[in-house]
Amino acid sequence: MSYYIIILTSITYVNKAQYLLSQNNIKSSVIKLQSSLERRGCGYGLEVRENSLRSAAKIIENYGIRIVEIARAD
Repeated sequence: MSYYIIILTSITYVNKAQYLLSQNNIKSSVIKLQSSLERRGCGYGLEVRENSLRSAAKIIENYGIRIVEIARAD
């Protein structure tokens, strides 16, 4: 199964987004970003399954949280 990392602007938004996703029954994990991705965000991101990615991104954006980037997890 493939995973993606949703990169946000701050750890505060990462935690808020994880809470919002859990309220919508979408599993996610807060992860430390690899150095190649870290410079684009706050250093942390949310890892979600590929089959939940679109729903997760929509929920996050609907709450006014800006997504910096979505990257495929290695």
